[in-house]
Amino acid sequence: MDGTGPDWTVQTVSLPGGTVSLRVWSNPGKPRLAFLHANGFCASAYRQVFEKLAGDYEIYAPDLRGHGATTLPADAGMHRSWGIYVTDMMALWGQLGFVPDAMAGHSMGATTALMTAARLAREGRTIPALALIEPVILPRPVYWLARSPFFALNRNRMPIARQARRRRNGWPDREAARQRYAKHPGFARWAPGVLEDYLEGGLKAAGAAVGDGDKKLILACDPAWEAANYEAQAHNPDAAARLVAGHAHVLQAGHGSTLMRPRALTRYGARLTRMDDLGHLAPMQAPDRVAAWLSGALRGDD
Repeated sequence: MDGTGPDWTVQTVSLPGGTVSLRVWSNPGKPRLAFLHANGFCASAYRQVFEKLAGDYEIYAPDLRGHGATTLPADAGMHRSWGIYVTDMMALWGQLGFVPDAMAGHSMGATTALMTAARLAREGRTIPALALIEPVILPRPVYWLARSPFFALNRNRMPIARQARRRRNGWPDREAARQRYAKHPGFARWAPGVLEDYLEGGLKAAGAAVGDGDKKLILACDPAWEAANYEAQAHNPDAAARLVAGHAHVLQAGHGSTLMRPRALTRYGARLTRMDDLGHLAPMQAPDRVAAWLSGALRGDD
């Protein structure tokens, strides 16, 4: 253990090629819950959600490769599939010596949790309970193109990827970053305190390589890696759903949802809940409500 937060401990776990930064809410004897964050975010952004769950679970929230304080290499130019995160999670559980009793996640993290559960199923191991917030399930042709020899044609064609590559990345201090984000309309619906929680793990020291003395802090998730994640769709969530969707509760937002084909999950037994007044960033907009949904989903409530 090499650091502490106000409510959690921060652990560093060594894996081949680097380390994983892991926030842990210790609660011995309670079920172990792993939570995987969305693309471009980090575990600290979900602190308010975790606070509501920490009495009933021992929570393990890693910063995924290329995010937060995790140091595993993130080569945007070679990135093709979210399967790399599944491999990382399997290695992480191997190092920790257990598989979580439950896995939850948001957006890319939700899809990674689904695919990690499928990997466990293929290996004949116990399938964790799943609670998936806005999993990314795109139209099938997106995945077909990403797995084809024409993958490169998709580079910088997605508007969200182009936007990520243009993202500002440098501030003189944390308060300057907070003020910049607070003025953005996209953050207006976030619950009080969530922006500060995100920036706690979402910024890092720029280092000498940046070459700009005014940029003392930069994003912990390089915008190039964030963009590459949007484009790296060579994985197969449909195959994972066939194996383990029956173990899943799924939360879909009412607008801006990335769950474009809910039937891909519900046809195999996933139980779907909609929150029509929330968007894709539901955990940031209404952490208390999302935590309450997670609690019920993990109990198996219908």
